[in-house]
Amino acid sequence: MLPSRSTVRPSIALALILCLAGCRPSASTATPTEHESIDEASGAAARWSYQIGVDERLERMQLSLCMEGQLPRRLTAGREAIHFVTDARVRGGPELQRDGRTLAITTLGEHGCVDIEIDLARASASGRDSSRRGDTLMLAPDRWLWYPAQIPERLEARARFELPEAVAATVPWPHVDADDRSGWRQLDRTSFGWNAWIALGRYRPIEFEAAQCEFEVAVLDGDRAASDAGIEAWLRTAAETVAQLYGRFPRERVAIVVVPSPSWGTTPVLFGMARRGGGGSVMLLLNEAVDDPALPGEWVAIHELLHLGMPLIAEPWMSEGFVTYYTHVLRARRGLLDRGGASASETPLEHQSRAALEILHVGFDDRPGARSLAAASETMHQLGNYRRVYWGGAALAFDLDVRIRSASNNHRSLDDLMLAIRPLAPERRRFAADDLLAQMDEQLARWHEAGLLDREISCSSIAALHLRSRAIPTDVQQLRGIAVEAESGRIRLLADPIDEAQIRTGLFAPKIDEGLEPQ
Repeated sequence: MLPSRSTVRPSIALALILCLAGCRPSASTATPTEHESIDEASGAAARWSYQIGVDERLERMQLSLCMEGQLPRRLTAGREAIHFVTDARVRGGPELQRDGRTLAITTLGEHGCVDIEIDLARASASGRDSSRRGDTLMLAPDRWLWYPAQIPERLEARARFELPEAVAATVPWPHVDADDRSGWRQLDRTSFGWNAWIALGRYRPIEFEAAQCEFEVAVLDGDRAASDAGIEAWLRTAAETVAQLYGRFPRERVAIVVVPSPSWGTTPVLFGMARRGGGGSVMLLLNEAVDDPALPGEWVAIHELLHLGMPLIAEPWMSEGFVTYYTHVLRARRGLLDRGGASASETPLEHQSRAALEILHVGFDDRPGARSLAAASETMHQLGNYRRVYWGGAALAFDLDVRIRSASNNHRSLDDLMLAIRPLAPERRRFAADDLLAQMDEQLARWHEAGLLDREISCSSIAALHLRSRAIPTDVQQLRGIAVEAESGRIRLLADPIDEAQIRTGLFAPKIDEGLEPQ
């Protein structure tokens, strides 16, 4: 989660939400649980099939799991999940024994299946990731999705919901058959041990396609001024804004859970978090008092959706910092910033550029502290160094972008490097920032050898300068290199030097060649 534009500090409302929910103020994904793996490269793939049902009152879940392949010795789920199991047994056979927080298996009988009953009332009543609103539930899979503790390298897993009439389930898992919306869904290895945002209950999902991605949205029960049509327009705008960077949305399918929430402020969205278990999913706390016109272009949904195009990165200065930078750059490219504040002498592009640069300039206004950016990033969650880490990483991204554009006469940019690492986003592993910077450096070296850069540039070396500094470098704070004057949060755009003005234009020019017209 980012600081707000107006104060560049977390709002009181957000701070209270974080304290009550135990959420860290970020959009990062859930940390994967480590599992043993079985090398089955030469054998047949294991097959797991789930059937998931609930009762009419949404108080009990029946989870059936049938398995082919190696016999598992135990089933596991999240840390609290064992407390919500009311019954677990081999189909037609004995009860499964509880072993700590796992379920022990001695035989699978003739069916190869286990049947587990889960107390939904208890599972949804505790924990930061689950809640019940009327006849709707947000229910994290680590509270109910049981699976063999050893995850094979070769796995075919699928699930099907068998729900009462008018009850829906919203999950990130793709349909096995796109034409059979009520049939089987595919689970990949990230579905097990990585968390996701999932909804279940009596609601009508909002379904739409935007930027070549399929979206399914669950809005939990609660008072809200925003309509379903307004929520769709808001999230469609956010998806198309992210596509300005990637040419299309970086996933095939995304599940979104919207939770209407009270607020004493006017901030449209109070909090958000992205996860990647089983695919991309996002949770957004929607200010219940905000109506439709206030939603399209707000930054939280864009920020969260941007995470789904990034690999899972260990260091928050990169994972959050680069997303923070692009949140505002892409909003400007899409024409979403401060639409009522343009002067008569400004073109739309100049107005959007100035509005974005004012946000960055305020964010980069950083007094020297006791800790370097690297140290602040390492202790961000323990010491609360969120602003320093988010905006310090954003400043590094800006610095890289401007240097690459300057060396390439605006023909290459950080955008190109982001596109190069995008295929790593779905992978089930955590990347070190140094490894990704090294990949970027290899691409920069190829560009230099091909004559596309007039000087050598090293992302690793530039990052090292920022990481050991106790403040954002002065030249970056002042936005030097893009023909602007910056003072006290206000920006004046200059026409000279012409090459710097062209770099500034390149930063914020909309990419309408992808069929995404500016708003």
